[in-house]
Amino acid sequence: MNDTVKILVITVPSWNSKVGANSWATLLDGYLPENLASIYIRDERPDSTVCSRYFNISENKIIKSILRRSTKTGTEVSAAPLSDYVDEDLQAHNARYFKMKKKRRYSMLLAREILWKLGKWRTPELDEFLDGFQPDIILHSMDGYIHLNRIIEYAVKRTGAKAIGYIWDDNFTYKQSSALGYKIYRFFQRRSLKKLAKLTSEFFAISPFTKKEADAFFGINCHLLTKPLLQEPVAQKYSGNHPIRMVYTGSLIIGRDRSLLRISEALKEVNRGQIRITLDVYTQTVLPDETLAQIQSESCRVHKPIPQAEALQKQNEADVLLFLEDIDGKDAKVARLSFSTKITDYLSTGKCIFAVGNRDTAPMQYFIENKAAIVCCLVDEIANNLKLLCGDTRLRDAFAENACISAKKNHDPTCIRKVFDNVIASAAPKIRKHEVEDVPT
Repeated sequence: MNDTVKILVITVPSWNSKVGANSWATLLDGYLPENLASIYIRDERPDSTVCSRYFNISENKIIKSILRRSTKTGTEVSAAPLSDYVDEDLQAHNARYFKMKKKRRYSMLLAREILWKLGKWRTPELDEFLDGFQPDIILHSMDGYIHLNRIIEYAVKRTGAKAIGYIWDDNFTYKQSSALGYKIYRFFQRRSLKKLAKLTSEFFAISPFTKKEADAFFGINCHLLTKPLLQEPVAQKYSGNHPIRMVYTGSLIIGRDRSLLRISEALKEVNRGQIRITLDVYTQTVLPDETLAQIQSESCRVHKPIPQAEALQKQNEADVLLFLEDIDGKDAKVARLSFSTKITDYLSTGKCIFAVGNRDTAPMQYFIENKAAIVCCLVDEIANNLKLLCGDTRLRDAFAENACISAKKNHDPTCIRKVFDNVIASAAPKIRKHEVEDVPT
């Protein structure tokens, strides 16, 4: 680790324990907070003390700035306990975000990009933040958000910092869907990512599947990097709780709500006459009332979101952890190159994992190849495997043991941080470029 290198991380969400997207914070934990800064674009407040400085570019204010150019769109904020903090910008952002995710209309996503293009995000406040911090390294994900990519490009050119990109999703192939709207939107995403890749010096990929396709598409050589374990896993034998307690913590977007509905229906079948297994879901996704009514039952309960620390506690208290992706809906291939950080969190607990998703995705292939979860890739398998789970204690214990073996083999924190630190060290410029070049919009 280099105690002098200054690192700026640019993300969509804030470093916020209620969001649960904490990969960068986990990897950078141990670096000096005063050498870490963050720019993010979701209308949230950070609460992580891993980083010392935060700058928020508000999407809601970006939209307002189209008509009112004096609107201040970027502000430096401080990390603070979240409690029940909510403001109008956050509420408006969440409503807009949920509407887009629910309908998945690519015309709306393109409209969003136009709004960001017209809005005023390049401001004196942003320049002051970048010039004042003077990063050596800029870390960013290779996301499908074209407006975020434009901000990253601007920050790299203005500061002269070396950029390191992390590829953890399929944002660059045409393999997820055959819909015309998807292909049009994906064309602009690919063009944006290729442009950003030219400014990026090094790349991480979250799985071998991701690395293989990203290397071929971008003409690069990614370093494999997954999220490190949160704790040393010890296989947890089933404690004999009755009913068996299953827990899911995370979002229900991109088809996960449909899979949850299938789980709920299967639980009703398994629990007919006697409650043998229950499922508690903790999610920030706001489900429509009609969907919630179909999912909620004596067997399945949906709760409000909880902070990351509490989510980890719920996972440690559960008997079985549920992993969800879309099985056969229109979003079944969205996770084809993804490797959810939830997988590593689950593996850290030493618990039995029950995974539902499409077989042609990286998470399901990982679970199958490592025998690290009870996997359901067909709807009919869900109820059958739940019955097996309830009836065979040895099955639960065997998969918990397999999960521990996979965790230690693939997610050792020492090995992962060594890869991360070495790439940071090799990318850090020996002489920082102090001159600020002119940067086009």
